[in-house]
Amino acid sequence: MTVDLRRWRGIFAVMITPFADDLSIDVDGLRRNTEFLVASGVDVLVVLGSEGEFYALTDAERRLVVETVAATAHGSVPVIAGVSHPSTTEAVALARHAARSGVDAVMATGPYYAKADADGLRTHFSAIAECGLPAFAYNSPGRVGYGIPPAQLADLIRSCGLAGAKQAAPDISELADLVVDCGDSAAIVGGAEIAIWPALCVGAAGNTATAASALPGVFRAVWRASRERELERGQGLYARMAPLREAYRTAGGQAAVVKRLCELVGLAGGPPRPPTRRVSGDLDARLRRIVADLKGIA
Repeated sequence: MTVDLRRWRGIFAVMITPFADDLSIDVDGLRRNTEFLVASGVDVLVVLGSEGEFYALTDAERRLVVETVAATAHGSVPVIAGVSHPSTTEAVALARHAARSGVDAVMATGPYYAKADADGLRTHFSAIAECGLPAFAYNSPGRVGYGIPPAQLADLIRSCGLAGAKQAAPDISELADLVVDCGDSAAIVGGAEIAIWPALCVGAAGNTATAASALPGVFRAVWRASRERELERGQGLYARMAPLREAYRTAGGQAAVVKRLCELVGLAGGPPRPPTRRVSGDLDARLRRIVADLKGIA
């Protein structure tokens, strides 16, 4: 598949999945959040990524979320649907549904729980790529339990006809190696919000950011600084987001933090599904200060 690299650049906002107090999906809130992001100027929407809590949803709920975001965005902003699943058969079924729903691309980790070898990964991603949409591999060692080395990931991109990869390995050199190896022909996207500035500086085509769901302006500003080679401005913005990174460490993840950020800026958030818990106490007060500091950045 020929990839239009211009379409897959910039800030990839990883959407939360808002829940009502009874933990059902807040469909109206999901529509409202989507409309906000479409108007915000982010470059790509990612639905059912890790911080979208896809692992806590039934397959029917996953389909509902994809259909809702695709219909609401209605082609205004490219939408990538996460189709990660330990079963290749089920991942393919989700990818085919995403194609029917009108999203623009799909993204998947390697199979988790059952560790896949090189041939298994090739089979998995080839099958997903056959759904008819651009497909991205998502390398997330911390989530999946194993990593895909840069050379192997580049081989998967070429042999499976993938559009690119979300590289979330903790070693930034793995992203740099992948950019050098196949960044001219595939979209290599930084996959760790906490390392967004280093990722953009080593040549990533863009970066994912869950907090962009609530505070898109600061992330768009970081992207512009990287494109315009304003190193001091980019470093300054990255430093200014340090309290947000510390909040993630305190909470042990991003979903609960960003859901609360969404609520603080007037969007739908709600509780995360167990075992993840809501933020509270001192952390909530810190998030209020983060919003006060970062919300006005455009």
